[in-house]
Amino acid sequence: MYKKQLVTAITVLLISAVAYADELVMNNGSRIIGTLVSAGGGKVVFNTPFAGDISINEDNIKLILTDTDVTLLMKDGASYRDKRIVMADDGLVAMSDDEPPIRFEVLEIELINPEPWQLGEGYKWFGEANTAALLERGNTDSDELDIDFKTIWRSLADRYTVRGTMELDEANGEKNKNNWQVRNKYDRFSDTDPDNYWGVQAVFAYDEFADLDLRTTVGPYIGRQFYENGLLTLSGEVGVVYVDEQFEVAEDNDFYGANWELNMTSDIIPRTELYIEQFGVLNFEDVNGVIVDTIIGIKLPIIYGFQASVEAKFEYDGGAVEGVDDLDETYNFKIGYSW
Repeated sequence: MYKKQLVTAITVLLISAVAYADELVMNNGSRIIGTLVSAGGGKVVFNTPFAGDISINEDNIKLILTDTDVTLLMKDGASYRDKRIVMADDGLVAMSDDEPPIRFEVLEIELINPEPWQLGEGYKWFGEANTAALLERGNTDSDELDIDFKTIWRSLADRYTVRGTMELDEANGEKNKNNWQVRNKYDRFSDTDPDNYWGVQAVFAYDEFADLDLRTTVGPYIGRQFYENGLLTLSGEVGVVYVDEQFEVAEDNDFYGANWELNMTSDIIPRTELYIEQFGVLNFEDVNGVIVDTIIGIKLPIIYGFQASVEAKFEYDGGAVEGVDDLDETYNFKIGYSW
């Protein structure tokens, strides 16, 4: 899941002459003194006395010199905890006071100081919640409230995801938008290739002004994590679904179809996160009735987990009932919190 650039930038791990201090030697010759926190996904996290935790691209690092014990996760799944890394004549050696030394090559390293879940210990819980609100008074009285959230429980073996959105808008005292959606997913990762997984989903949606009382979408899918590093994280899924649509006025409908999902993030712009998400459903009985939701945004961390983002959302429903637009566009500036 983590690519080779993790270790190619770490050319050697040594014991520093400075007591209880690690050192980064950069490609330009400069040195940073502090404590190695972790390395993985193309990033090294290093704690310094002058700036706290800092994240550095591994491509900028020539050497990592360590004087503290570290935990190594190897590409073959083996883990070595609380080891001192020393340089021997024939390579690197992981040592501790009460165990025999272990010899290894740099290219065998997957992660340095991995999180507990990456060692197969329980789940990691993380997610985010965002809101966008507008209050306008004058010639036109407008009130807008958009809320979205995402929460994930992740282990080596599986992942649970719950996502939700809600939009409620009024103009001059009359509602002109009222909708919500909840997406529930369970993923199970392959034992032989953790980049591959299968899953099942259940999605529930409501839209008052699209005459949609409830749309229920359920079905299995397969997915793959194509890339997972700071520069680019990309995953995709395809599957089959059963869709049941209940309308307030129009005739109820149900069909079988195919679904897809794409998720991409990138930190190619420093201190920001660019993200693109797309969810689609293709009706086997009417290919013109395709449903596609696309989200494009850029996120900027603020402080203590708070974040700001600018986002454009395009919701297309080729099977919209008569008198309802098939494309809905929303542009938002959002404030949120991630954990």
